[in-house]
Amino acid sequence: MEAYDINSSPCLLVIGAREHTLQKLKTMNIRFVLIQSQHDSITTSLEAQIVFIDTYDNLSELSRIAKQLHQIHHFRAVVSFTEFGLYPAALIAKQLNIRGNAVFPVKYTRDKFKMRSLLKKHQLDSIAYQRCTTLEDVVAFYTKINAPFILKPTHGAGSQGVCYVDSLENIPNAWDWAIQHGNQELIAEEYLLGKEYSVESLSLDRQHQVIAITAKLTTGFPHFIELGHHSPAKLTPKLQQKIQQLILRFLDIIQHLNGPAHTEIKVHKDEIKIIESQTRMGGDQIWELTELTTGVDTISKTVLHLLGLSQNTTTKKANAAAVLFFAREFEEILDIHGLDSANNLPGIVRIDCTLKKGQKLGKLSSSLSRQGYILGTGSTIDEAISSVSFAMEHVQITTKAHID
Repeated sequence: MEAYDINSSPCLLVIGAREHTLQKLKTMNIRFVLIQSQHDSITTSLEAQIVFIDTYDNLSELSRIAKQLHQIHHFRAVVSFTEFGLYPAALIAKQLNIRGNAVFPVKYTRDKFKMRSLLKKHQLDSIAYQRCTTLEDVVAFYTKINAPFILKPTHGAGSQGVCYVDSLENIPNAWDWAIQHGNQELIAEEYLLGKEYSVESLSLDRQHQVIAITAKLTTGFPHFIELGHHSPAKLTPKLQQKIQQLILRFLDIIQHLNGPAHTEIKVHKDEIKIIESQTRMGGDQIWELTELTTGVDTISKTVLHLLGLSQNTTTKKANAAAVLFFAREFEEILDIHGLDSANNLPGIVRIDCTLKKGQKLGKLSSSLSRQGYILGTGSTIDEAISSVSFAMEHVQITTKAHID
């Protein structure tokens, strides 16, 4: 006998969530059911049904669970704002015939080789690239282009497995680094010169809007792990318009249907190249920088749109915002002071730091190995950057060398 949900408010199925996403849904009073990997911990107290699974990769099991839950809750829509829940959510939207994002845009952005091929087909990409499944493939690519390139996992995320290569001698180490963070399905891409930015956008029923352009700071060669971001980026109006036009065309090409997108680009001498894109909001608190400086909450807007509920009016809270990460490596933490006082400095929104006395840190291998962040705002970009930089200097960390 089929069970029925007698609650009249629309119900949302969520495939994988972060703490901040769940807090937003709670604040919005959205009724939802969460399917969550047991490896992604949740500390938020929820008045919601949660089904824990081992992995998002088992699509048949996920579909079975979603269908059973749908018989009870009659979901109106399904979403995921996490990297590895995006494809399952799009697939379930199609299977259950409910609202969500389409499979095509997720499929063609999660797979970096597919995305490059699609861009080439639409004449939006002119860089050299190649799928590499063996060390010999990588050597052949370098021999062909005779120029520096980036080697990374085809389905990677969070700077995992990214490595810069500028000689034949570097290739074995780069190969080992890349396959440590994924399988042996890699992509080699010509290295692009220029400054790196990320573009935050929102699509509602294929109506696209560029929300913000954010500048970034990385560790540079060879792994390019992100150390900070600030928004809005300092760009001329002409360049901003050029970036917006490119991104809007890109979103049309990937057929992005519903939800945010986070697209990484490089700008060199007014030439703009797309690095990669994800059909989710930007991580690294970029979603929060965007919300603070534009007033646009892409999570809320997506959810309300999919559920057919009226949109909230929002206003920006700051002209500019910046985030800096604790990104230490090869150190033992002997002592740490000043976190509380730094948190109370002007312009500081939040300090989230996991560093503790006695902690031993190895190599900084990806975004996941950083140790927290300082988020701040200002009336100008320079003021926002200055606020978080001063707060970072205010935190006193005593260390000694540690060889992992």
